[in-house]
Amino acid sequence: MLVQKSNPLLSLSKTSLTLADFKILDTYLGRIDSHKPEERFVRMEKGEIEKLLGVSQIKPQDLEKRIDNLFQTVTIRDRTKRNGVIKIALFEKAECYQDEDGLWVIDLGASYSAMEYIFNPENLGYLRYRLSNVVNLTSRYSYILFLYLEQNRHMHLVWEVQLDDLKKQLKCTAASYESYKEFNDKILKKCHKELNEKTTCHFAYEAIRRGRSVKAVRFVLEPLPASVQRSEQVPLSDPKSSVPNESPALPTSQADLWGGLTKDQIDALRLIAGPLAKGPTSIDTVIQQHIAIAKTYRAKNMFAYVKKAISEAAFTEIRKTEDVDARRQEDAQRAKEDLARAMRILAQMDEDGA
Repeated sequence: MLVQKSNPLLSLSKTSLTLADFKILDTYLGRIDSHKPEERFVRMEKGEIEKLLGVSQIKPQDLEKRIDNLFQTVTIRDRTKRNGVIKIALFEKAECYQDEDGLWVIDLGASYSAMEYIFNPENLGYLRYRLSNVVNLTSRYSYILFLYLEQNRHMHLVWEVQLDDLKKQLKCTAASYESYKEFNDKILKKCHKELNEKTTCHFAYEAIRRGRSVKAVRFVLEPLPASVQRSEQVPLSDPKSSVPNESPALPTSQADLWGGLTKDQIDALRLIAGPLAKGPTSIDTVIQQHIAIAKTYRAKNMFAYVKKAISEAAFTEIRKTEDVDARRQEDAQRAKEDLARAMRILAQMDEDGA
């Protein structure tokens, strides 16, 4: 199911809604047709909610308590309103009962006030993503970071955010997160691992220091495969425009595509980029994507920068392959050997002044 969430609803990350609340809301948004407000009631089975909550069994009486939180008043940031803030209840009614087969179900219906934000996404701007990206997440921080990264994807693949702003985004303003080390160990590292393993949002990040202190965090998103871009990502950050923003395009001229690298250098990079080529993404596309990122960093030595980035990504991909499918370990070992051999060739090129 595709979740289509309007921009004002994205501000719910700053509320006290729990991860379970978000999952139920997203399931509701994935079930409705945003062009049919008359069909605002959605039926959810008890077993489906148990899966969303990550529990093996939930008693009917406990089920009622679980959904009570969905009827609390929440604050939505809406810049179209006079003061930019509106307080509403998301849902008006939830009817719990046993169907003709004796299974417990819930008929959940949005409140009339919330319908403005649920059945009007084209006029408000929205983000679209697959429900499968979030249903298996176990951390609220991972969920909020996923939305934040996907919102930014269509403006840039590489950007920096002030550390304090990122902490506010994730609601990590307590004293226990004051130092970057604590924030990184408790939040960022765990989110990075979970999102890279369970979602299509794959990314890297690094601390940006000013002197001895970390002042910002740089995010680098991996480009989505073309098939995923078409089916999952249709954001409209500008409500007045019906044309979605696009990811930064690669330069069009051949010289710009290859960043001024020589043929020998390009051939050397092709030796190590093999593990990163998947589906419609060719080896050359992988190299060109890394060159585009290197340009955003204004790398002084394009070849050295791209070589290091691709080799690290290739080793990471090989390790991932080993973890996911033990039957492919023989292929992974052969890929390691090929990569090591390629690295020796590159080292020799460096010595020769390539």
